[in-house]
Amino acid sequence: MGHNSIKSRITIGICVLLTLLCSTVLTLLALRGYHSASALLIVSLFAVIFICQIIFAVISLKQRRQLAKFQRLSRKLVHSKSARRRDENLAVKILNHINSVSGPTPNHASIWQKPLHGFSGDLAIACESRCGKKYTLLADLTGHGIAAAMGAAPVASIFQATSKRGLTVAEIITELNNRLAQLLPSGFFCCAAVIMNDEGVTSVCNAGLPDILVANNDGNIVDRIHSKQLPLGIQTIDSSEVELFTRDYDAPHQLYAVTDGLIESAGANDEIFDLDVLISLITCKNNNTGRIESITSSFETFAKDSEQSDDISIVEVKICTTE
Repeated sequence: MGHNSIKSRITIGICVLLTLLCSTVLTLLALRGYHSASALLIVSLFAVIFICQIIFAVISLKQRRQLAKFQRLSRKLVHSKSARRRDENLAVKILNHINSVSGPTPNHASIWQKPLHGFSGDLAIACESRCGKKYTLLADLTGHGIAAAMGAAPVASIFQATSKRGLTVAEIITELNNRLAQLLPSGFFCCAAVIMNDEGVTSVCNAGLPDILVANNDGNIVDRIHSKQLPLGIQTIDSSEVELFTRDYDAPHQLYAVTDGLIESAGANDEIFDLDVLISLITCKNNNTGRIESITSSFETFAKDSEQSDDISIVEVKICTTE
C-alpha cells in the first residue's frame, strides 16, 4: 500500500472520530436542554466541515487509486512499445543482412516492394547458378516483423544455396518446404513461387501465391499459373509430390508474380486492385516495354488516398530463349 493511500485512510479515520465527537456533544446538549443558538451553530458548522472532509478524503482516495492504475497501464504501454521497437529493429537488421548477402538483382528479374512497416514480410530474390540457369523466388511469410524476419532468413539461405548448385525447381521446393516444416511453429507457413528459366525452358511452382501471369511481347496473356501446391512449411513432402508448370517458350516472354497484398489492396472508393486490373495493365498495348514501371505507377495512383494493410511485392521475370 502506498504512502498516499495510508495518509488518506488516516485522514478519513480522524474525520470519522471528530464527527462522532460532535454528534455526541450535540446529543448531550439536547438532553440537558441547552439551547444556545450560537453554541448549536458552531457545533453544527464543525459537523458539516468534518463531513465534507470525509467526502473529500474518499474522493481523493479513489482518484489516487485511478491515477495509480493509469500509471501502471502507462508503464506497461511504454514497455510494450519499447519491446515492439526492439523487435522491429532486429527484423530490419535481419532483412537488411539477407539483402546484402543476396547481392544485386540480376538482369533477368525486376523487383518492386512496398513494405507495410519499415521492413517487409515478403521476400524476393533473383540469382543465377554456376551453369547459367536463372532463378527467382517470391515468398510471402506469415505475419510481420520479427516473426516474418525469422522465417525469411532460412528461406533466403536455402534458396540461394540450392539455386547456386543448379537444382531443379522440385528439389528446391522440397528442400524449402521440409526445412520450414521443421523450423516454423504451428500456424506459420510460407506462400512462395520458385521460377527457373534455362534458355526458354521455364519451370514454375506456385505454392499459395496468386495466379502467376505469363505475357508475350505483344501483351497477350499466354499462360496463367494457378497455385496447385500447399504453402511451404505445413507438412513434409517428397520431390515427386511437387506440382510443376513447365513450358518451352520459343520467343521472349515476361512472367509476373505478386503477393496478395497487391491484389487485395483497396482504393479510396473501396475498389480492389485485383488480378483483372493487373491483367489489364499487362495487356495494355503501350506497355510492351517497362510494364512493371507502368504497373507500379498505376498502383501508387490507385492507392494514394487509402491505407495500406499488407506488404506488397511484384516480380517481373524476363524469359529469354538465348543468353
